[in-house]
Amino acid sequence: MGMTSPELLKLVKNCPHGTEALITRIIHILTQQMPPSHEIVEIIRDLYYKRISDVRLLIPVLTGLEKSEIINALPKFIKLSPPVVKEVFNRLLDSSRTSQTSLLSPSELLIALHRISLEECELRTIINATSVCFNERSIYTDDILAVVLQQLVEMSPIPILFMRTVLQTFSLYPKMANFIMIILQRLITKQAWKQARIWEGFIKCCEKTRPHSFPILLQLPPSQLKHILQITSELRDGLVRYLCSMPIAQRSSIPSSILIVIEDDSKNVALIPPSNSA
Repeated sequence: MGMTSPELLKLVKNCPHGTEALITRIIHILTQQMPPSHEIVEIIRDLYYKRISDVRLLIPVLTGLEKSEIINALPKFIKLSPPVVKEVFNRLLDSSRTSQTSLLSPSELLIALHRISLEECELRTIINATSVCFNERSIYTDDILAVVLQQLVEMSPIPILFMRTVLQTFSLYPKMANFIMIILQRLITKQAWKQARIWEGFIKCCEKTRPHSFPILLQLPPSQLKHILQITSELRDGLVRYLCSMPIAQRSSIPSSILIVIEDDSKNVALIPPSNSA
């Protein structure tokens, strides 16, 4: 019995309640070697939207759905068991299942996960879903993650999981440190301290990426820098050492308001050279 069989199409269309799992299994088997037919996709779509709201029904026909439909269903997909979530993601990213490109690009999938609201899913569920992506190192390369971070940082508000993704990216690809500094710079221009979770992650990222982050800290407004120096001795002490090792001419280019904050927070350290009196 093939996907164009009138008997099969009739069976699926008139699927009795309680047989959803069986129907899904039949379609799953039929679509293992070839894409679902247009007729099957339309019948399954009709069932899902009008009669049976179980998202598992859509899995065998993912390749026949519109991108917008897939993204709208993501919050339901990621609530399924971990093996099923992994299967869904593999189907979405596997271009060999379709005659064209993958249903979602790797960056589109990870960005879509970040955009899921906490009203739709618990935070832990979204985190677990992003972890499935990060575990696919051959797919989520440094180039792909750079695209993801560049797009996420421009969103307003910045997604709540953004800094977690920045830290995971640095953990997987330490050589991206310079790129991550660009992201931190952008966060300063976007006043990241106005979003508590983003600001908390910003500070943690500065800790993890020191000494790369010291020049970034010097770009903060005085009040935000003071806040950081008061809560993390590692950054405070490291920043003082960084400034002390800096040539005086270079240090003189740093705003005095910033140097005063660091001096006030660090005992017995003079960073501002005394002015020459006549």
